Amino acid sequence: MPIPLPQDFFGTELEPPQGILAYGKETTGLIKLFNNLLRVAIYASLVFAVINFIIAGIQYIGSSGNPEITKKASSKIWMSLLGLVVATSALVIAGVIGIVFYGNSTAIIYPVIYGP
Repeated sequence: MPIPLPQDFFGTELEPPQGILAYGKETTGLIKLFNNLLRVAIYASLVFAVINFIIAGIQYIGSSGNPEITKKASSKIWMSLLGLVVATSALVIAGVIGIVFYGNSTAIIYPVIYGP
């Protein structure tokens, strides 16, 4: 059942913004929106970790044996690896939960929302 459009104080119907209509006028649109935001956040964190890992590797190579710079670069490398592990494990855990409960590894990452 579609949700009626909200009304302002004077009783005229308010139209949703242009991009929101792609998610539909039903309550499932909010689930799709949060799912897209979550996926963008996970993939952005993966890209950020890889770029940070590359920059830290270049700093480590260019440290010329300076122990302070080497320590900073080494710490940055470990934090980048930890970020990669956390973001990747989030996707793996979502896939495993999807297989166990729904029989489909992409059930949580790409949900199918059934409606009218």
